[in-house]
Amino acid sequence: MTALICPECRYENETERIYCHDCGTRLDRSGLLAKEASNRESAADTQRRLKQMWDPKRGRAKRLTVKGVKFLAGAMACAAVILMLLQPQLPPEAKSDATVPLISMDLLSAISNRQAAPLSYTQDQVNSYLASGLRRKDAPSRSNFFPVHRVLVQFQEGLCTVAIERQLIAGFVLASESSYRVRTENGQIFAEATGGSIGRMPIHPMLLKMGNPLLQPLWKWLARERNSVTKMSAIEFHPNSVTLIARR
Repeated sequence: MTALICPECRYENETERIYCHDCGTRLDRSGLLAKEASNRESAADTQRRLKQMWDPKRGRAKRLTVKGVKFLAGAMACAAVILMLLQPQLPPEAKSDATVPLISMDLLSAISNRQAAPLSYTQDQVNSYLASGLRRKDAPSRSNFFPVHRVLVQFQEGLCTVAIERQLIAGFVLASESSYRVRTENGQIFAEATGGSIGRMPIHPMLLKMGNPLLQPLWKWLARERNSVTKMSAIEFHPNSVTLIARR
């Protein structure tokens, strides 16, 4: 901070003072005024600075960068929507005249009788059972809000994949897939998500662990079968088949 030095007593005075605070001598302010004049912006400098502020070329790179980021974000969002609406490669629907196994009754009988022989079903048999169940009055296909059009399971070694097709507006169908490694333990079903997709857009397993809302109506609809499966000793998945072992 600049101070005004008194020529008589050498006391350092504030720049606002005209007389010395200590001895009362009139202070010489000429040096201070000259310094303020040198620091004062000239009219030409002010005009040049204002012209730069309103120059349309100023900040052009920043505006182009912001526009580019917005364009990429919009393109990625459109691509995600398109991928979600694309239909994944799913097996054809089961034939309507195929024999439908009474899986629910089989499970109840095996639990009550402690059946020693395991229950085995092919992938087509399970899909036929699910297709017939969608015709029930309490099935999610009767929902007025995005009804379930089709439920499909696929079995691999130690892995079960569940696919759901929902009917959207304007005839669009939204398909989702979720893959799990399933086991039963102490009367509970434990399912470890290994992957999934909505349409053809992959979904990370971490997101599936947080809960897949698209599958919630299905789990509620199959509550009776799920409750029976929890009472089984083990469940094994093999290519195109599933085996359930009752407790002895």
